[in-house]
Amino acid sequence: MADRGGLLVVSGYGRGRPGRDPLASPDALPEGGAVDGGALLVVGGYGLVGAQAVRLLRRRDPGLRLLIGGRNPGRAKGLAASLGARAVTVDAGRPRPLAALSERPAAVLAAVSDGQGHLVADAMRLGIPVADIHRAGDTDVLDVCVAAAREQPTAAVLLSGSWFAGLAALMTAAAVRELGGSADRVDIVVLASSDDRVGPDSWGFGERLARPYYPMREGRRTAAQPMTDPRPMRCADGAVRPAALVGTLEQTTVPVTLGVPTVQTRMALQSPAALRALVGLKRSGTLRALARPSLRTVRSALLERPGTGDFAGLTVTAQGLGRTVSVDLLDPRGQAHLSAVGAVRAAEQILGARLPAGVSYPEQSAHPKADFDLLREALVQVRTTGFTQEP
Repeated sequence: MADRGGLLVVSGYGRGRPGRDPLASPDALPEGGAVDGGALLVVGGYGLVGAQAVRLLRRRDPGLRLLIGGRNPGRAKGLAASLGARAVTVDAGRPRPLAALSERPAAVLAAVSDGQGHLVADAMRLGIPVADIHRAGDTDVLDVCVAAAREQPTAAVLLSGSWFAGLAALMTAAAVRELGGSADRVDIVVLASSDDRVGPDSWGFGERLARPYYPMREGRRTAAQPMTDPRPMRCADGAVRPAALVGTLEQTTVPVTLGVPTVQTRMALQSPAALRALVGLKRSGTLRALARPSLRTVRSALLERPGTGDFAGLTVTAQGLGRTVSVDLLDPRGQAHLSAVGAVRAAEQILGARLPAGVSYPEQSAHPKADFDLLREALVQVRTTGFTQEP
């Protein structure tokens, strides 16, 4: 069913709330770096996405103090030494994962799955800004919002789990802002490959393919099934491929944060045959069956085998006021690198001390100039259509 490798399993601003309008003219460029000289802790910083993120962070800020954390810090020692960073033990599966640290970090980037919410909750409890790039399902986000109601966080909690670690949301914000802050609908197409590299946390997305999600359509929440309604869509490389619906965080948040009545996200695979195979697994009920613990070996063989690498892309198209604008991102280094770029942007946002305390989402603090500058610096191909001037 795969084309070459295993079938890909991808990895005070709101309008109703007083404070800064997310679509107003941005302030001065947010600065990175810890405001108090403290360190940025990257949990999972030696993983597929995390390692690329810490390298990019070091290139952008040679003076930033970095802690690379995880359950097996020995795996991070070589990377940490090459970057002038320090490897530390942080087990996100423990109730108080930050308790064993010898110093209090200035901010935490969760680049690893925090399924039980211990890491985010501990950061909230301690008043440490935290960004989570993996938490993307409706129930996962609900858990954090409930925990925030309990902990009453005094620092930022940035849930950057929309596709490519928040890039889908940031590009959506740029497109909506270009339309004067009034869009009728946004269509997002992710271009992925069965031969791309995927990390061990990839099944989190694959598991969500088996159950419904709740996007906003024409201003109303509706139940939708992932891997349904395949239709031809233009992808970031200019080719038209079939793309099927998928459940992603930006479909839950953007209708509320930016006031867009309809947001739809679809996934296309470079091999249309691979997408048709995945749609077939959904229709047959196989995807739901594969979620059983007893089928772990089968699931890994079918859906979690990493390839050797391939390019990935993102297309965001916004319509409103009789205009259509679009943003295309194409990354020859693949989805993990594109996610690492999104992770860096999330880290810089929480380090810059510009976000309000409490839960927020990337589109609420979007800064198109800084966002596009980072993408270009990371050698991501950027193309905009319909914009009055190049962001």
